[in-house]
Amino acid sequence: MNHLKHLTAGLLAMVALSVAGTAGAQSFPNRPIKIIVNSPAGGGNDFIARTIAQKMEGTLKQPVIVDNKPGAGGIIASDFVAKSPADGYTLLFNGPLIVQTAALYAKLPYDPLKDFIPLTDVIRTPLWLAVNAEKLPNVKTVKEFVDYAKANPGKISYGSVGSGSSHHLYGYRLGDSTGTELLHVPYKGGAPAMVALISGEINAAFADYVSLKPHVAAGKVRLLAVTGTQRPALTPEVPTFTELGYKGFESYGWGALFLPAKTPADAVQKLHAAVVDAIRAPDVAAKFSEVAFELGGTPQADFAKTVQADYTRWTTLIKQVGVKLD
Repeated sequence: MNHLKHLTAGLLAMVALSVAGTAGAQSFPNRPIKIIVNSPAGGGNDFIARTIAQKMEGTLKQPVIVDNKPGAGGIIASDFVAKSPADGYTLLFNGPLIVQTAALYAKLPYDPLKDFIPLTDVIRTPLWLAVNAEKLPNVKTVKEFVDYAKANPGKISYGSVGSGSSHHLYGYRLGDSTGTELLHVPYKGGAPAMVALISGEINAAFADYVSLKPHVAAGKVRLLAVTGTQRPALTPEVPTFTELGYKGFESYGWGALFLPAKTPADAVQKLHAAVVDAIRAPDVAAKFSEVAFELGGTPQADFAKTVQADYTRWTTLIKQVGVKLD
């Protein structure tokens, strides 16, 4: 009889453990989630991440904390997330820079394709070429910018959010395709690059509209052209590089979320749904629209294909222009 009691107690304990294990597996998330941003507070990436983090909290019923880890062309942030536990509690906010670095650096501490799960794009955006209106008062077109740079070789500087970023590569392509010597100055994110532009530390920069908007309104910077294939509704007066006859400026940038590889499918699905809910919220959609961001939310498998395609495209471009970093 005692043997039977012990057996019954043991079976009940096993069932309890099984139920507890199932409940634990289904309880994601049960603690705060962190979004690691590859640039400092105040820039475009930070704005996007903080905007959606607030909304994700409502869906996930947990705090979503934004943690900025700028530097080294986004490698510091990417490496941190790649080496974080694959449990769904640590995400990376990054752009095409995550795949560009693979071609730019001889060695990385992670594999941008194998060590991450591309969750989804949050926004899609072109980049604008802007100049400091005071330093270049007579430069109002791309042609005038190129002509001025040719007349002042090595003296015209442009800033970027980091070496190897789209902002850097577009400037390199403009100089390379026009035979113009432009001096690249990398910064640790969009915020310090924008401070440098409006202060006159640099002459020009490729940047997103969220960073440029207040300074355009204040008359401190002037927009010369925009990447992509059509003029954004918010800046209809600004021509695209494509319509001006410059090739290689057709693509759009994106801001997206990534997870460490091997993150459980359940966590991936819940996080994707939370991001889509955040993006589709009317106030978030309106806020993004105000700065010419197109909404993302692409299905996870489809976005993974986009990342792979961008890896191929940017790698090809980087090899063509011969950019290589230590």
